[in-house]
Amino acid sequence: MTPSDLQRLLADSGHYTGAIDGDIGPQSLAAIEAILSANVAHCVSPPATWSAKRRMIGAGQLALRQAGFAPGAIDGYAGNSTAGALLEWNHRKAYGRDLELDRTPVAPPVASPFPTQSGCPNYYGQPGPAVERQLVTVELPYRMRLDWNPSQPSTRVRLHARCADSARAAMREVLRAYGEDDLRRLGLDRNAGTYAHRRMRGGSAWSMHAYGCAWDFHAGPNGLTTCCPQALFCGREYRTFFDIWEAHGWTSLGRAIGRDWMHVQAAGL
Repeated sequence: MTPSDLQRLLADSGHYTGAIDGDIGPQSLAAIEAILSANVAHCVSPPATWSAKRRMIGAGQLALRQAGFAPGAIDGYAGNSTAGALLEWNHRKAYGRDLELDRTPVAPPVASPFPTQSGCPNYYGQPGPAVERQLVTVELPYRMRLDWNPSQPSTRVRLHARCADSARAAMREVLRAYGEDDLRRLGLDRNAGTYAHRRMRGGSAWSMHAYGCAWDFHAGPNGLTTCCPQALFCGREYRTFFDIWEAHGWTSLGRAIGRDWMHVQAAGL
């Protein structure tokens, strides 16, 4: 989220009337203060305790939420959910219509014990309380970091009980195949998120994250619209990582649709 993005978001939410110049001056700071002060209850912690950078991002997250997008927790960290919401907002502002993404398969489907996306409501339950009651905690077998705040360790994730065991097994095999040093070197220790109650980016259906059956890794260089050869994870050193997930029944969207290389899911297309 650039300073200009933030100014445009604040202007769109009615909190800022200054120039869109990328300069976070007194008017921008006043707008940040106004939107944060009015929405303290929606933040994960008091924004008065946040750094200046976190306050800027938190203000942008609130503006995105007020515009009808899903930036994730209002925590002042520009993670995967915030980046996706900003992508959708920018598309609507630029083209006057919602983002639509092509999900046509580019590879044969992988044999899997899990349902296709259309079968997820019957298999996992309807997104919301029915899914949340079946989420379990998965302790991570190797040291990971939060993708949006790499200084913070990530030791566990929440997944649906019906795919949690396969995820545990896959991650243990990933550790054996790479070792912790290579996992860190390759960015495979960057946890970009599992469960999230939201709709699919660029679509109206529920996201696989809303069923607790999806996991994102190292979002920045492997994002929603990033294709090969630009995506980091389409490199040769990552083949074993996806081979392991697919052997445990999960689908790699990078392999399946040619983009969104950060994402694996316990569901077919």
